[in-house]
Formats: sequence, structure tokens, C-alpha cells
Amino acid sequence: SVGSSLLTMYSRFGSIEDCCKAFSQINVPDLIAWTALIASYAQHGKATEALQMYNLMKEKGFKPDKVTFVGVLSACSHGGLVEEGYFHLKSMVKDYGIEPENRHYVCMVDTLGRSGRLREAESFINSMPIKPDALVWGTLLSACRLHGDVELGKLAAKMAIELEPSDAGAYILLSN
Repeated sequence: SVGSSLLTMYSRFGSIEDCCKAFSQINVPDLIAWTALIASYAQHGKATEALQMYNLMKEKGFKPDKVTFVGVLSACSHGGLVEEGYFHLKSMVKDYGIEPENRHYVCMVDTLGRSGRLREAESFINSMPIKPDALVWGTLLSACRLHGDVELGKLAAKMAIELEPSDAGAYILLSN
């Protein structure tokens, strides 16, 4: 719908206030609208509100999809909610039959990394059922830079560069 498209635009480029206002003007929000609202709260660091909207969405009878879970896991990351992140990652498969993709794993690595749980993030990456991409390793590299773990950072950079040799991001982070 037009309302959902507008909401998605506000979610990505606007303020949370504009996003909430657009959401409130939709008569019957669809899954896209709910997901955009959750993502907007997550992007603006409002993890509690994002997860409240996620629960309200489910109460209204909507089933989350892969994109919804990116917003939910991002909210966990920005809110430092490690255990909640693990819960939702498991819930994807157990409750909804959705197989996580690299983007979901990136959110979880970011959650662990922001929380300073770098070795746990490395173990998480090594136990992923799919091959981690350069973004997964780059996310760990960013966390290593944030927390000053040079040795693990070198490993993460090496892995990211092997997977994406033309991407300058890992080189730049490594040089810093």
C-alpha cells in the first residue's frame, strides 16, 4: 500500500516521529508497515519500543518474515540485548520455520561485538551453519577495533579480505 511505502521511506530516511505518525494514519497496517516501524525503532536505538511493536504485531495476528527478524535482531544489537538476540534467532527456526541468512547472523555478531563478547562472536561465526560472508567478518573486525582486540581483529580482517579482496573497508579498519 501507499501507506506502507511511505512508512518504509520514513523508516530509512526520516525521523522516528514521522514514521510513527505515518504508521498511526494507516487504517489496517500490514506486515510491511509493522516491519518498517520495528526497523525504525531499531535504527534509532529504541530497542524496547521495537520489541514492544514486534510483540504487538504478533498479538494482532501477523507472522514475522525474514525482514522482520532483521529489524528485531538489529534492535537487540542496538540495545545490547544478547540473550534476547539469541532467543529471537532460535525463534526464527523453531516458531516460524525461517532459516537465518547471513544478514541475521551479522546482526547477532554485531550484538555480541557491541557487548564486548568478541571471542563468543568468533565462536558464533565458526559455528554458523552457512558460510560466513565478508560482512560477518567485517562486523567482527569493527567490534575488535571498538574494543581494542588487535589479534582477533587481524584474523577477522584476513577472513573479510579473503572473501572480498576488492572491498576497501577491511583494509581501512585494519590500518586504524
